Amino acid sequence: MNLHFVSRHPRLIPGLGLGLCALAVAAALPFAGKRKPDDVSILRRNLETVLVQQGDLVVPVSAAGIFVEKEKKLLASPSSGTIEEILVAPGTMAKKNEVVFRLSNSRLAEQAQASRVALEKANLDLKEAVLSEKIEAMAQSSRQKELERQFAIEARERDALRPLMERGIVSKLDMARADAKVGGLRSQISEQADRVALAHDLGASRIAIKEEALKQARDGLALAQQKLDELAIRSTVDGPVQDVFVELGQAVSPGEKLALVSSSNDLIAALKIPQAKAASIAHGNKATLYVQGKTVHGTVVRIDPKVRDDSVQVDVAPDEPLPFGVRAAESLAGDVEGAPTSEAVYVERADDIQPFKERDIYLLSGNELRRHRIQFGAPSGKYVEIRSGARAGDRFAVGLDQALYAKTTLTVAD
Repeated sequence: MNLHFVSRHPRLIPGLGLGLCALAVAAALPFAGKRKPDDVSILRRNLETVLVQQGDLVVPVSAAGIFVEKEKKLLASPSSGTIEEILVAPGTMAKKNEVVFRLSNSRLAEQAQASRVALEKANLDLKEAVLSEKIEAMAQSSRQKELERQFAIEARERDALRPLMERGIVSKLDMARADAKVGGLRSQISEQADRVALAHDLGASRIAIKEEALKQARDGLALAQQKLDELAIRSTVDGPVQDVFVELGQAVSPGEKLALVSSSNDLIAALKIPQAKAASIAHGNKATLYVQGKTVHGTVVRIDPKVRDDSVQVDVAPDEPLPFGVRAAESLAGDVEGAPTSEAVYVERADDIQPFKERDIYLLSGNELRRHRIQFGAPSGKYVEIRSGARAGDRFAVGLDQALYAKTTLTVAD
């Protein structure tokens, strides 16, 4: 069939050959210069670059850690007793002032009952003293009034005898006796007034003593009742019960630990900072916490003075509410603001220059862009730390088409 095709169109073969030659020449013309066939050229005026710098830069220190309770409370037995009731178990969420244990102590119960009896007796003694003082005061007052009444009568009788004496009807002796009687009554009235005052003072003193006894009895009962009420052990914070150290029916001594309760309202981030970088961190430095996909700002509140496993624990208190559901021992990451360092190598941030990324970047060298592997570190304002792959004075090409990154070298044309 091919022979037949050639015999019917004998002029097609020379024409086809000429066409292929023309296409080959046309394809070769663009590569007739010095560039290689796979070279890609970028105009310098279209090239955007950023300069790699070195100098003072606050480079955050990255670390991992967990949330811990800012406050932990150890519940201890206030006195000896027997565990009568356990109302919580490890992991239970306890509320502040909620009863978590009940203890029994017969001695404290007896002391409370005795204190009630003593209070009742002191109350009765006070009432009796008040009543006795009133009775004594009334008796002394009545005696004084009687003397005053007799004095008034005798004084009138004496005054009536004086005209009779002057007329000689009554003797001067009888008049002298009347004056003496009136004078004696006046003295008795004065003495009785002293007795009334003394009786009032004595009664007030007895009442004050009984009132003090009543106060002491009331305080004694309050103390005994307080000790009895303390047998109902209450949680001092809102949070989970981490551990229970006793069993039902167990006898405990004063101060013996019963349970450990932690506060869930005040969590702090405990970050492990490498020992070599811990010196750049100080109290009050700002930090950024990354938890549950969200960012929370915080402040350094404590730096552990001890080094453990080549790291130092740095506690960061959140400055804003944590995401809902964050609990103690939950893991997190964070960046802690460090001291400025003059050895930092950094570059301005761009879309293709991101913190904590490792990627290929073109470095400008004369009329060429050479691809290098760059490891970026922590952000610091508008800059990003460079951990490896570049040095001060280098220039990065930014904003290039991602398709160009398949080339090792690019040419820059003027």
